[in-house]
Amino acid sequence: MDKNQQADIIRRIPILKGFSEEQILKVLALCTEESFSEGDLLFQEGADSRNIFILLSGMLQVQTPTGGEIATIGKMGVVGEMGVLTDLPRAAGVLALRDSQTLCLGKEALFGLILQDPDMGYRIYRNTTHILAERLRDNNILLEQQYLVLDDLVGGGRGGT
Repeated sequence: MDKNQQADIIRRIPILKGFSEEQILKVLALCTEESFSEGDLLFQEGADSRNIFILLSGMLQVQTPTGGEIATIGKMGVVGEMGVLTDLPRAAGVLALRDSQTLCLGKEALFGLILQDPDMGYRIYRNTTHILAERLRDNNILLEQQYLVLDDLVGGGRGGT
């Protein structure tokens, strides 16, 4: 995949929304290509968060520590960004379901860019706030639905007998 195609993919990454062309090229210049064979672990739950992976081709699976599927990530998907941005250990593991090609952006490189260009940091954290707010809203809706199903199963009903 050539650099123009990679830049097109980076433009679509939610945490980089609103970046200028110059900012996109700065990010791309810091990325390295990494390949993973089917069955390879990109990282395990609990590991230090050192890299963000942008999937160029292949398929990844986000897993619980027991191997349960949390999500499947396809082309142009991103994994590892929340751990890098929060400096928390990995909340889940990521496995290559197929041979996969990624762009890897290291934490130190990203934070070096943010120090050089505070607008990049502002945009990343603003975008991250929006992403997390959407996830929280979606989880609240899901929780409410689960509560209603559970309530129906136990025959409670709100204000029931």
